[in-house]
Amino acid sequence: MPTRAAFRHRHRCVPWIVAALLAATLPAAAATPPARSTEPMVAFSVERADTLIWLSRDVLVAPDAWREVARLNRLPDANRVVPGQVLLIPTRLLRARPAPLKLVSSFGDVRVGDAPAVEGSALSEGQTVQTGPGGSAVVELADGSRLRLPPSSLAQVIASQNLGARPANAVSLSTANSDSARGGWFSGALRLLSGSVEVFASKVLRAKPLEVVTPTAVVGVRGTAFRAAFNDAANGSTRVEVVEGQVRFDALAKPAGADVAAGFGSTINAAGGPPQVVKLLNAPDLSSLAARFERPIVRFALPGETTALRVQVAADAAFDKIVSDQRVGPGAEARIVGLADATWQVRSRRIDAQGIEGFDANRSFVLKARPEPPAYLQPRSESKQAVGSIAFNWAPNIEASRVRIQVADDAAFTNPLQDRDALTDAAVRIDIAKPGIYFWRLASLRGATDAGPFGDVQRFELRPTPEAPKGGLAADGRSLVFTWGARIQDRQHVQLARDPAFKEVTEEAELTAAEWGLATPERSGRYFFRYRSIEPDGFVSPYSSTLTFEVPRDWSGMWLLLPLLLLF
Repeated sequence: MPTRAAFRHRHRCVPWIVAALLAATLPAAAATPPARSTEPMVAFSVERADTLIWLSRDVLVAPDAWREVARLNRLPDANRVVPGQVLLIPTRLLRARPAPLKLVSSFGDVRVGDAPAVEGSALSEGQTVQTGPGGSAVVELADGSRLRLPPSSLAQVIASQNLGARPANAVSLSTANSDSARGGWFSGALRLLSGSVEVFASKVLRAKPLEVVTPTAVVGVRGTAFRAAFNDAANGSTRVEVVEGQVRFDALAKPAGADVAAGFGSTINAAGGPPQVVKLLNAPDLSSLAARFERPIVRFALPGETTALRVQVAADAAFDKIVSDQRVGPGAEARIVGLADATWQVRSRRIDAQGIEGFDANRSFVLKARPEPPAYLQPRSESKQAVGSIAFNWAPNIEASRVRIQVADDAAFTNPLQDRDALTDAAVRIDIAKPGIYFWRLASLRGATDAGPFGDVQRFELRPTPEAPKGGLAADGRSLVFTWGARIQDRQHVQLARDPAFKEVTEEAELTAAEWGLATPERSGRYFFRYRSIEPDGFVSPYSSTLTFEVPRDWSGMWLLLPLLLLF
């Protein structure tokens, strides 16, 4: 058999010889079609520079593999190949060369093997990639396919090979023309051990479909986008959801499988029964999701949702950098922690009774939760006190230099009664004379322009001060009577004392009416009276103003001394 160089030389010198050979060989080759085989094969197109020696040495696994190729293709002359010939070659007979793959994205807690992942680093067959609860990773294969691992997933690269490539040809697998084998055929497979993976398979030549293998199933694809997941706790369940294209979904334990087209999904468990293909659920409605959140824990629910939801949050629109991945029960609230102040992407999809996840709905939101507001001390929410000088106290945020306070008579703070933003202390007093319902809130300010969000609105009530009491010594001079204005449902606490500080209380009582009568004290002199109201909800008003009155000395017994005076 001539060498490749000699073949090219004769081609330049005597092109008519090549033409004669083609005329003699091609009809014979076409007249005897290759034998059919069920194993994976590729169609290899013979080019002008190809020689039998070169094919046996560089394309096939061994020189003696050519005999099987010639027999399979029923070649009339096993000792020669002709430009334009198409040879069917089993993939097992193609020489395999390592195909590069790379960790193109690593976000959060990601490990390659036992070491922390390094974004942009090369990977090799056999290595594992594991993402923690707040980590995600993207692996790019040599053919341009991308494998995205969301949080809490573990996968192993079990195949990344270039089969039958022409060594002198530097065409990239990811850019090779679909009708040419000059760059060889890619063979790739990923073993999913736990969690899930999103696959975006490129549309290039492959020796066999790109595979995702789990302990219970195998998913084979050529050019498509799909999700696969494995849950060992759920009877070894493997599920697949196809967004674009079509996949082949087969059980490992038994010869049961199905083709799953775009818009459909299926599951296989350890029992290995035939998979049931079902339609993916439509995307949920995210229009009710707030555009801005102002608390470190982002909380939201989707009204009207009756199915469980998958909720993912990412730092990028492509969702290569997923920081939160959670399953939310029907009607339950999603709670995302650990997010920094930034613009975030969220997507959600419905989950059916089999655990198959549907189409995504996407939206973005802004988180601005810092500097966090001070901690409220008083007035406590829903508290009551009398009008007057109201004390507001708080525990400041040590990361902030100033505090802003607003007080209003409506919860929307349409027209705040007070709005102060230069407070450096942890307290302020504000005079409020009108009884009613009031609201207050605080915000922290850091630097000249960084204003944090307001804290939760606190509601409090101001009650009027007690009316001044009336009364004192009754007309008969033998009793005391006090009256005041009060609500009929309130109880009244009354005190009578000998001193204005009420340290020497002579009488004290709790009444159901706004009136108190009692006998005149035996001791004459100045007395002091006050009251306060106790409302049904437990609120105790301040004491009223103090009523002062005199109890005169009793001279009625002095006539008994008159006979004694007459003796003098």
